[in-house]
Amino acid sequence: MTPQDTLRQRTLRTLRALDQRRFGRRALAAATLCAGAAALSLAAMPSFAQGTPPINGVVPTTPSPPPPPPTSGPDYGDAADQNAALGLYLQRSFDAIDTNRDGRIDRNEWAAYQRSQLQARRATFERYFKAADKDGDGYLSRQEAAASEPFLYQHFDEIDANHDGKLSPAEIRSFFRRYYHEREQADAATTKP
Repeated sequence: MTPQDTLRQRTLRTLRALDQRRFGRRALAAATLCAGAAALSLAAMPSFAQGTPPINGVVPTTPSPPPPPPTSGPDYGDAADQNAALGLYLQRSFDAIDTNRDGRIDRNEWAAYQRSQLQARRATFERYFKAADKDGDGYLSRQEAAASEPFLYQHFDEIDANHDGKLSPAEIRSFFRRYYHEREQADAATTKP
């Protein structure tokens, strides 16, 4: 090797080292610039968004609503809760009917339950009727129905079978028997396969 070749190789090595240093400095400057820009953009963001992780690469700019407070007990909003509530209702109903607690419902228990339910419905009807009958004559006039029972007022002419301008308890019961029977028939007609 000639001294010129040696000098040339040393020069090339020196230039490569300088290039590498320059590249390193450039890379360091670029990384510093990017880090500074990132720090500035984070500082410019609202405080609630700084702690929120990005969603699909996007940092939210509006505050998310706080989570709802925990509730005590089931909310019956999903199928499992609804099934649990239905199971509880059926168990309580079965226990109310099965008076001798043998795990079976016989005819006598069923008949007694039906009588008690009918008596409860009649008592409720009588209580509402007496509350609506302001003058105590045993009938509901059009004004009494309008003031206390909007559904009866809406169907007053249909309920008043003898067209005497007042509703007797028998007329109201008869109307509701027909009304619910017609609804059952309509439901059965729409649900038949």
